[in-house]
Amino acid sequence: MAVEVAAPLLMLAEKEENAEIREFWDLSKGVTYTMNFPELVGKYCVGVGFPGWLFTADEQGHMNLFHLFSRTLINLPDMDMLQGFAFQEELGCDRITYVQKALLSSDPLSSTDDYVLALIQGYPRTFAFWRPGSKSFTSVDSTIPYCAFSDVTWHDGHFYGVSFMGNIVILDFTSDYYSTTAARVIMSQLPPRVACSNKVYIVYSMGELLVINRDGCHNFEEGDDSYGVKQFRVYKINDSSYEEVKDLGNRALFLGFSATLAVEPPPGCQGNRIYFTDDCREAYFCMERGGGKDMGVYNLLDGTIVPHYTGQSYHKLTPPLWV
Repeated sequence: MAVEVAAPLLMLAEKEENAEIREFWDLSKGVTYTMNFPELVGKYCVGVGFPGWLFTADEQGHMNLFHLFSRTLINLPDMDMLQGFAFQEELGCDRITYVQKALLSSDPLSSTDDYVLALIQGYPRTFAFWRPGSKSFTSVDSTIPYCAFSDVTWHDGHFYGVSFMGNIVILDFTSDYYSTTAARVIMSQLPPRVACSNKVYIVYSMGELLVINRDGCHNFEEGDDSYGVKQFRVYKINDSSYEEVKDLGNRALFLGFSATLAVEPPPGCQGNRIYFTDDCREAYFCMERGGGKDMGVYNLLDGTIVPHYTGQSYHKLTPPLWV
């Protein structure tokens, strides 16, 4: 994604009472907005990289794109159209969270039918794509054996996917060859393993393809909520190698339970910071309150962490996320 001009809002988790009322924290102004969204009650939500847009799924396997500000609803093929999904075998949270990441190539409000939705789905995490008008998803088998993908970004007609081990796959959507049901891998890079981290993110910003490693997501004792960010490392891709970035300049990264964003920070936000939310699903799924603990602002210069939202907001399906 290119550098945005404003910081995203933090959509807080659904509450047990008055579940249709959703709160949004504006960290640049320090205020909370309240809106009524019955369309989101009980839904699993993921930010898709454009202001106000969400990917949503329910327990029946129905999936949609929903725009918060216009209330535009775009129906997607049901979850059973995804390769490898078996409705009767996937139970509870595993079913509704079968899609882990979602990203739009452009804003459907301005691009109408000329956009692509990318999903990271299933186990292991593989790619699927959808274009408006298609009745199914196109699955792309990775050319890297045993490769599970962590995040995806878009730039200039290409999706860039990064695996948990730092491998990068590029998928080209610029040619007329690609229809609503066709996509192919044009290159797979196998750069050196840069770190043994728990989460890996990717974003295109100011002419640079950045890969971010997050350490501290996992805990391995049931009921132990001691997980949390220990360190972030940022790298830029040079050909087939990684170069560590110590200073982002006047850029801030927003990542977590949404598509990763690079933002030119407005007043109230700071550059060279990583604004993160809790997407450590493997850790918080075993806890009754769910996710929402591991949030904050990471200073890339000195490694310090301060909170961005000081309240409490927890949920197993959809913890707070950037929209």
